[in-house]
Amino acid sequence: MRSIQYFYSNMAKKKTEKLYHRLPYPLQNISVSLYGLKLRRQRYGGIFQTSLESLKRSEWQSRKEILHYQNENVVRIINHAYETVPFYKKWYDEYGVNVKQIQSIEDLKQLPVLKKEHIVRNPDQFISTLYNKNKLISTLTSGTTGTPLKVYQTKESIHFQWAVFWRARARFGLNIHDRQLMFGARIPMSQVHQNPPYWRHDYFNNRVYISTNHISEKTVLPIIDYLNSNHFDFFAGYPSAIFQLARLIREMDQRIYNRPKIIVFGSDAVSTHQSELIGKVFGAPVTEFYGMVEFAGTMAQCEKKCFHVDHEHCYIEHKQIDNSESHKLILTGWGNRAMPFIRYDVGDYGTPVDSNCTCGRESPVFSSIDGRMEDFITTPDGRKLTGMNQVLKYATNVLEIQLQQKNIHEVEFNIVPDKSFDEHDKMPLITEFRKRTGDHIRIKFNIVKEIEKSAKGKFKAVISDLD
Repeated sequence: MRSIQYFYSNMAKKKTEKLYHRLPYPLQNISVSLYGLKLRRQRYGGIFQTSLESLKRSEWQSRKEILHYQNENVVRIINHAYETVPFYKKWYDEYGVNVKQIQSIEDLKQLPVLKKEHIVRNPDQFISTLYNKNKLISTLTSGTTGTPLKVYQTKESIHFQWAVFWRARARFGLNIHDRQLMFGARIPMSQVHQNPPYWRHDYFNNRVYISTNHISEKTVLPIIDYLNSNHFDFFAGYPSAIFQLARLIREMDQRIYNRPKIIVFGSDAVSTHQSELIGKVFGAPVTEFYGMVEFAGTMAQCEKKCFHVDHEHCYIEHKQIDNSESHKLILTGWGNRAMPFIRYDVGDYGTPVDSNCTCGRESPVFSSIDGRMEDFITTPDGRKLTGMNQVLKYATNVLEIQLQQKNIHEVEFNIVPDKSFDEHDKMPLITEFRKRTGDHIRIKFNIVKEIEKSAKGKFKAVISDLD
């Protein structure tokens, strides 16, 4: 059914995209801006501003205040889920859970751990009966851990979620009116167009969206000229894409003179090597935000480089694996009551810190986040493409999926299928992959019983076996 729905929606989408790519550059900017206006209203309306001001105050709460707040909200969301979410009611009854015995975060261990497979197989069963599904806002996750999900949120949840995001940026003097250069996964220009400009403008959000799929040796000089003739308050997006540009700038012995205040990483993990090179090339400090569409748990770095849990909407458990410093993260969130995630194994890892951070905030702290690092996909013409996990969110009727490149001319989709999976489900993956890479890489599909994970049980959605 989902593949049929995709077929019809994709036909309409193709017509819209075809029309967009035929437009001249100024009209494409208007089109991007109109979509940006829609996003601005969706993200920054309603309770956004009051939530942001409240969050700026609550991040300075004492450890005692934080613990009391989290205990109350954990109990509240578990009772809400048991009473109004069909899946939790059935699941907890089968496990013999007495939700009345859950009185604090310490009691969470009495509950089973939620996996993505549960949600993939029962998506509508996770929506609270208090809400009309048709009035909720649905979003697809990026599939960084192999299983794309459709998440339903209330308007208020989205306002609060973006307030959490901007609270993290506000720590470094940023606000929603600042000018932004975005390194994202959207495709602002077609692969057919190989000439500059390699960016499109979203005037309503005061940001420029650079085409990360066009970053290469052939395009880097016009991009450098553009950056040196325009000012941006900050860069944001995939660190792997920003690193690719920084690497090319350094290799070509070029310099960036218009430096941003700060560079904000999100969407995938960043290595120390990548972070240091980006900071040197662009002459700006860097910071990282950890979050997800599910809004089950978020963390953001402070001025001292520690990751602080956003305790106002989530509690994050951590479980040590094989005596490693890196712990598996188990998330419980109450920011979105329409589709709550309780004891959710998102597939990520982090290194907890027992002591308080020297910045003065007393929220729980992690020194690093792991588990979201993805490889590049390399094209025959030398481009290294990032954010390719976005292709996987178009997967239908799959339990797990992975994109693997073994040689420069071919990629493989490794798929653990659901019982309904058929040939039609391959179409959206091929379409979305071609949009980003062009037509010069062969595509192969492997149907497997399971996808191999690392010794620590980590999953990588995008793997490259190339040097």
